[in-house]
Order: sequence, then structure tokens, then C-alpha cells
Amino acid sequence: MAASVQEELTRMRIILQDLEGRLEAGEVPPEGLPEFKSTVDEIRLRVWALLTAAGAEAPREAAERFRLRRAAEFCRALASELSTGNLGAGHPEWTEVQQTVTKLSAAIKEYTGRAA
Repeated sequence: MAASVQEELTRMRIILQDLEGRLEAGEVPPEGLPEFKSTVDEIRLRVWALLTAAGAEAPREAAERFRLRRAAEFCRALASELSTGNLGAGHPEWTEVQQTVTKLSAAIKEYTGRAA
């Protein structure tokens, strides 16, 4: 029986988590990562193409909603990883992330009328 899309996504996440762990443990040489990234980028672009051409009545709206769901998913993951200690709190990039989130929150309120 063919695996569901959700099962495939779960497998992909497990592979990525495994790779992260092996990289941290020094078991994976960083020289191989550019090829891995290239493959992931190719998958992402192909999925994006499928979404926009999926026969939706409003392909642009479908693509926009996909981007918003992905952004929300990414933010939830960052918040979870930071709160559990799986993502370091000392990185200088947190300042930029916080500033960006603040600007996004203000833009959402201004342009959609929805306050956080």
C-alpha cells in the first residue's frame, strides 16, 4: 500500500533530524551538506510548482495560504525548540528575529485589522 503524504513527511523529518544529530556528533562531514541542501531545494521548488498548478480556482491564493501556514509552522518550531533548550538562546540572530516578528505583528494588525 502506498504511503500517505503525511507518512512521507514524517519520514523526511526523521531523516533530517537524524542528519542533524549525526552532524553534531561529527559523524557527517560538512562537505556533503551543500549537495543535501541542493536536493532539499529542488524538492521544495517542485512542491511549490505542484501547489501553484494544482488546479485551484485561485492558484495565487492557494500559494499565499501555503506560505502563511509554513511561516506559522516555522515560528511554532522555533518557539518550541527555544523553550525546550533544543535551540540555543545565546545566538546574536535572536535580536533580528525578534525585530522581524515585531514588524510582522504590526503589519498584520495594520493591513488585516487582526491584533495578536
